[in-house]
Parts: sequence; C-alpha cells; structure tokens
Amino acid sequence: MDPLQAVRDEIADLSRGDLEAVLSYYTDDVYFEDTSVPTPCRTKAEMRDFMKVFYDAFPDLRIEIRNVFQSSPSPSEGGQGGGYVTAEYDLLGTMRGEFLSHPPTGKAFRIKAVSIYEHDGTLFTKETVYYDSASLFAQIGIDSN
Repeated sequence: MDPLQAVRDEIADLSRGDLEAVLSYYTDDVYFEDTSVPTPCRTKAEMRDFMKVFYDAFPDLRIEIRNVFQSSPSPSEGGQGGGYVTAEYDLLGTMRGEFLSHPPTGKAFRIKAVSIYEHDGTLFTKETVYYDSASLFAQIGIDSN
C-alpha cells in the first residue's frame, strides 16, 4: 500500500460518491471520528451509515485536495509498520436532501477540512476529521443549535 496514493484514491472515490470503494480502504474495525459529532464510528458498518447521511443530504459532495503528506510512527510508538497521512482539503457540496432533520435549502458550501489517517501498512485503521461545522451550518442556512 502506498499510503499517500491510497488517500488520494479514497478522496477521489468520495468525490464520485462511491461509498463502497471508499470503505474498501479501511479495516472492518476502523475508528472513524468526525470531531463535530460526539460519538465516533467504531466499525466499517457504522462509518457507512454515518457517511450515507452526508451523501443523502449533499449528493454532489466533493473534495478538492490542498496538501497530502505522510509521517512514520516515532520510535516510542514502535517505529515500524504503519504510519500516518494527513490531508488538507476543501469540502464542497449543495444541500439537496434532509440534513440533521432540516429540509433541503439548496444552498452550497465550501469549507476547509483536515483528515488524519492512521494505517497498518495495508489499510486505514483510524481517521479523524476536523472542520468548522458552524461555518458549514451558516453556509447551508441551518441553525447549529
């Protein structure tokens, strides 16, 4: 596995809306955390359900990569095997479906985001996503409270 290319390919699959292809990059027991949501996903099935909410609300969801870089675990972390990939990107879409019990607004958004992927040398075992959800809510015209 080339982790940098895997992230680029996974993001391309996200932009195509191919959820099954996206999930193929992850272990079955993946730990997926969207930091704007209180409960992380702890399996691929939970991740599928979580991501489907976004695809249903934003069918044109897409990602434009800004930067992708890789790092290895430090010696204190074992220094071998997997490592980390960080992707900085813009997340774009238009609210054409229900989102968090809000009807579609038809409004578009563009927000900056960062994902940190952890891999075992073969698949991603963890992903943590950071973005400003208040900016997302403001752009699509829904109350964040």
